[in-house]
Order: sequence, then structure tokens, then C-alpha cells
Amino acid sequence: MKNINCIKSCVVVLTLFTIGCATNGGGQNLMDSAEQSAQSGGQITQSGAAAAQGVGASQMSLTDTLTRQLGISQNQALGGSGAIFKAAQGNMNPQDFTTLSQSVPEMNDMLSAAPEPDPISSMTSGASSMMGGSDTLNSTASLASSFQQLNLSPDMVGKFMPIITDYIQNTGGQAAAGLLQSALPFP
Repeated sequence: MKNINCIKSCVVVLTLFTIGCATNGGGQNLMDSAEQSAQSGGQITQSGAAAAQGVGASQMSLTDTLTRQLGISQNQALGGSGAIFKAAQGNMNPQDFTTLSQSVPEMNDMLSAAPEPDPISSMTSGASSMMGGSDTLNSTASLASSFQQLNLSPDMVGKFMPIITDYIQNTGGQAAAGLLQSALPFP
């Protein structure tokens, strides 16, 4: 803030010096005008700083939202949301998943943090698919396994979903949220 005031003062002095405010008695009006300009500049700077702080506060990341609302660790939020997005990705065409991904800036970090499904869960899902099992049941089993690896109970999937869906709706719109809901139709 001191630097801004210093710059404002320098601008005022240079303006007054350049114009030669000491001539013809008009210097006081010019000085008043220069001070008003400097004050306006300060108000604009303060408004910009306040707006920047407001944007940062209103655009909390998805993992920050999950940790705050569910009382879980950052790693659990990253891994759990990543597991949900991996399950959704498996039930979506690539173009739809790209659209969904654009709503979540930290998508790559989440996908990387998702636990690998345990081999037993993978074999069970594969056998279920071959016998005509639904993708929703396979996704549910895979998510339950992933959440357990993160020391989260499987019922936490149901707590993650509305938060993730709301976040996507706010950042990407109803269409993007609908893509997730159609890929993982949890109640």
C-alpha cells in the first residue's frame, strides 16, 4: 500500500511540474484536480483488491470443499473424488468425460490420487460383467473398495456425491453435472 501511495504522489508531482502549475494562479485548481485523480486511483486499486479477495474466497477447490464439509483429510478428499471420477470415466464416452473434466480444475490430481482397485474387487467386477451384471453395481463395488483403502467407510460415497455434483453444477453448469449423474446414478 505504501508503494501505491508513493507512486500516486510521484505522479501528482510530475504532473504539476510538467504543466507548470505556478503560472497564472490556476495552480490550486490543477492541484485539486490532481489530488482527486490520485484519490480515484486509490479507490480503484482498493476495489480491485477487494474483488480479487472475493473471487478467491468464493471459488474454493473441490477438495477444500470436501475436507471442510466432511471433516476428512486432503488426501482422502483427493483420492475419494478421484475414485468417483475414475468410476464415472469408465461409464462415459471420452468426449463427455472431457466436458466433465473441464469443470474440475484439479481433475488430474484427483485421478492420480485415486487408489488402484484391489485385485479381488477387480475380478469380482469382471465376473459380474461377464454374467450380465450392471455397470452401476460394478462401480459401487469398486468405489467401496477404493474408499476402504482411503480409510473411509463405503457409505461416504453417498456423502461425496451431492457435494461433487453441486460443485460441478456451479463450475460447469447443469449439463456437466448431468453427465456425472448419468454415469453414476446414485440416489
